[in-house]
Amino acid sequence: MYVNVGTKNRSGGTDIPTKAALKRAIAANPDDVVVYGTSDFQPFTGSADNLVIGVKYSVTGPNPYTSRKWYATLEKLSNGTIKVS
Repeated sequence: MYVNVGTKNRSGGTDIPTKAALKRAIAANPDDVVVYGTSDFQPFTGSADNLVIGVKYSVTGPNPYTSRKWYATLEKLSNGTIKVS
């Protein structure tokens, strides 16, 4: 199952500018990364550490509505690690 999402920093609510910055932010503190759904059919909003195991989150960044410069996939593994690819 895939869910289309965007991401932003919890502190300040700013868009995450690059995929590399997303990787660094999740590695540093996944609770500080807000993941928000872009579809009314599969709503999701929460911090990256609350992702559901077995679901892949397709990120469009820096903003899925206004600027689609990079793409990533977030996945929470069974050991609790968040994989960014």
